[in-house]
Amino acid sequence: MENKIKSHELILPEYGRNIQNMVEIAKTIEDRNERNRCARSIIDCMGNLFPYLRDNDNFRHKLWDHLALMSNFELDIDYPYDISNIQDNIKNPDAIPLPHQQLEKPHYGRFTIQFIKRIAKDNTITDRNELILMIANYMKRCYSTFNQEIVDDIVILNDLYEISEGAIDLRKSNIRLTDMYYDKRNNKGMNNKMLNKKY
Repeated sequence: MENKIKSHELILPEYGRNIQNMVEIAKTIEDRNERNRCARSIIDCMGNLFPYLRDNDNFRHKLWDHLALMSNFELDIDYPYDISNIQDNIKNPDAIPLPHQQLEKPHYGRFTIQFIKRIAKDNTITDRNELILMIANYMKRCYSTFNQEIVDDIVILNDLYEISEGAIDLRKSNIRLTDMYYDKRNNKGMNNKMLNKKY
């Protein structure tokens, strides 16, 4: 069977290569009654792939529409529904504009870097020092996830210094970072003293 049918691009990949091959075979059947019977069998197979949608009112109609699409409207059968306006309803969505700027440190993520730069510029944020410590801990967790290795705190603090363009400098502090979520109740000792220090 594979030798006779060329490997076509999948028009509706959710149905898979086997259904697409069935449609291609159905297009080659010369007898119209046999072709109609084959199309109904294909519709049954397509419906079996999504049994949870059978309660939907227009489920069968949608299957016949999909069959027409998969055959590129070349399958000459007696459709139980009108398929003439399918292509009018199909529109590709507009492309979502995404920023194409390459990040220097992609393992931290775009929003984390933007957040650091915002905190670096604004000294009026309440609990700024606590936020900086939370960000540093989050950066360590991101770094560990990305690199899957143990990271020294000084690497994170250097990155924080670079991203903030020198506005946040914790490199000479004695802060110990954790890659767990920051919990103020469990964080005792040196970090609590460092929260009250101005950076």
